[in-house]
Amino acid sequence: MKITGFRFLIITVLILLIPIYSNWRLLLNGNKTEGVVIKTSKDNMGQLYSIYSIIQYEVNGNTYQIKGLENVEYPLGKNFTILFDPDNPHKAILYNFKGIYFNRSTSVAIVMFVLWIAFYLSFSPKSNKRRSQREKFKSNGKFSHHKLN
Repeated sequence: MKITGFRFLIITVLILLIPIYSNWRLLLNGNKTEGVVIKTSKDNMGQLYSIYSIIQYEVNGNTYQIKGLENVEYPLGKNFTILFDPDNPHKAILYNFKGIYFNRSTSVAIVMFVLWIAFYLSFSPKSNKRRSQREKFKSNGKFSHHKLN
């Protein structure tokens, strides 16, 4: 089966939508609220550490906190729109492109995208522009073997 440009594009788009798929319930059923950066936190993992901005938001009189993006430090007092699950307000994301797209599924999508590109390039037929010089000479009958002295 030949993979046409249209099929390649459709599969590529589906792979790139994987991180958004992990938040689809929040996107469809979530409620919005305002959150504010209250502090910065460091998570130590041996010699490595990650910095997070802690964003606090309120739902039905209860206060909740989420971590911002890893290694992105927002100024204290910065406001964000938060999208939370009304049935479980602990489940929340920043309601912007970074908050929706950059999550645990993003690395899976990147790996799958690289593998998909490698698969497509290794099995797609070569065009005349991509053929190697050796193949061009072979097909034209001008390729000859010379012994090196």
